[in-house]
Amino acid sequence: MTFPTQSRPRHPATVSARRDSRFVSGARTALSVASGSMLVLLIAACGGGAGSGPANSPDAPADAEAETRSYPRNRISRAEIMERGDNASTAMEVVRRLRPAWLLARGADPVVYVDSVRRPGGVDALFNVPIGQIRLLEFISAADATTRWGTGHTGGVIQVVTGG
Repeated sequence: MTFPTQSRPRHPATVSARRDSRFVSGARTALSVASGSMLVLLIAACGGGAGSGPANSPDAPADAEAETRSYPRNRISRAEIMERGDNASTAMEVVRRLRPAWLLARGADPVVYVDSVRRPGGVDALFNVPIGQIRLLEFISAADATTRWGTGHTGGVIQVVTGG
């Protein structure tokens, strides 16, 4: 037995409503693009673009550029230690001065790894790493540390990479 495959006739109001919604959607897209363009023009006109500001003026002191440079929250590179380390002599002093939030309690102290080897003593192990050996300090969140090294890293990890 076969049945006729006939589509249902659509009400004319439904068809026109769909056309109207497509038009409104297109108009919103055009409006958002125009608004974004205006915002970019406004920022550029006010001098907020790249290369502006006191740190890039020819009369600005050289250390003003270092003050305005942004560094990653979870890393301290050798270059940053040299620029902003303020005569620190150990890894603990560097962390205390540049990223003190790494040492704040999160339920447990961070575990310290030096060249991928877990060091006993928790964060006090940072006192045993002289600044001259540090190439990179990195904070790794508890979730990422658990993925890399397994359980037991509820406070995260401070990883020290040494070398030339």
